[in-house]
Amino acid sequence: MPTVPATPTSRTDAPTMPSVPAVARVNPAISVCIAVRDRPELLVKSIRSVVAGAFHNFEVVVVDDGSHTPAREALAESGLLADARIRVVRQEPAGISVARNTALRTARGKYITVLDSDDELARDGLERINEFLVRTGASWVYTDYEESTGDTSRVISLPAYPDPRRMLWSVLMRPRLPFKHSGMSIDRDLLLELGGYDEQMPIKVDVELVLRALSRGVHLQRLPHPVVRFHRHEGNISRRRLAGLSAWAKMIRTYTPPRRPGLALGLLTVRAASEIGKWLVTAAGR
Repeated sequence: MPTVPATPTSRTDAPTMPSVPAVARVNPAISVCIAVRDRPELLVKSIRSVVAGAFHNFEVVVVDDGSHTPAREALAESGLLADARIRVVRQEPAGISVARNTALRTARGKYITVLDSDDELARDGLERINEFLVRTGASWVYTDYEESTGDTSRVISLPAYPDPRRMLWSVLMRPRLPFKHSGMSIDRDLLLELGGYDEQMPIKVDVELVLRALSRGVHLQRLPHPVVRFHRHEGNISRRRLAGLSAWAKMIRTYTPPRRPGLALGLLTVRAASEIGKWLVTAAGR
């Protein structure tokens, strides 16, 4: 079972401020957690989208996973470190799972909202998330999103599920994932109870986390609003198709019921066909 190490492997680079806004002296409602490596311009753009929103009871936790040029330098040059709600943790390169667990340990909010370093929050994103959490009492929320490719964009509306079991099967079987990790908001105590992100997974760590939660009966609820803008480009980690297939094989073996012989092989065949199809579409678009 994956666990979040009790002893941090990173150090916190806390900005020195002449005065700290009152909002930074109390635990915020939401901690926006961003793991990054070597994307300074995109990171600045991402954080600016959070700060520009109408919701103010948040903090931003940036985990710099060994960037060649420290992320803190880009944030300082942009003036963003003048906002005491933005905190930076720098660690030696350790991978996305370790970086996300570092953010989880560092966060102070009741809820963790994940934001990829190359994505942006909608102006009303946190406001919509907070309203939904308060109104429904949900412990785990995923949202619709806007997908941008070059000069075009479209809203992706995701399906909702009445129970965890049906969503688990959908995650395993659908060619396209029925959730987006970026923009997902999770009760921090629940995420700690689940053990955080699996640090043995080099890729697809979000899928493994969702499957683990669903297998334990956690009901993920959908917020039908595009909270994040996802930018599709050559640097997306999801383009690592072969590594992704290896990760899928491991997850299918783990989360497919053993009483269904042959089912795991069938699911892996479907997933392989899906990944190959995505690769062909990507290659044709170049």
